[in-house]
Amino acid sequence: MNKTILLISIILVIAFSVIALIVTVTNSNRSNTENNAKQEDVNPEKEEALKIGKALLEEHFPNMNWDEEPIDAEEINGIWKVYNVVNREPIPLESGKSLYLLGGELYVMFRKDTGEVVRFGVND
Repeated sequence: MNKTILLISIILVIAFSVIALIVTVTNSNRSNTENNAKQEDVNPEKEEALKIGKALLEEHFPNMNWDEEPIDAEEINGIWKVYNVVNREPIPLESGKSLYLLGGELYVMFRKDTGEVVRFGVND
């Protein structure tokens, strides 16, 4: 009887140890996956381009409230384009029709490697 209880106890200890190990490894993998996903969302070059572009836009278009304007950046062939994002949702009019905005984004384009400003403009 004592040997049976001892054997069952050993089996239970091993089973609980295996379960604890599986749970630990699973949580560790899940945490690493979440951290990797967060790191992939952050692009330090884009963040830097947004800072530079915002400073240039503030200087060139001082009448805009750039702290409230959503801005974005895209890099194409070594040129950063930083621009304010215009809401494209239709604006309902009293007549029942809707007004759709076209263009309107203010932008600056500058070289990625030198920072040389290529162009300021308004998308039409």
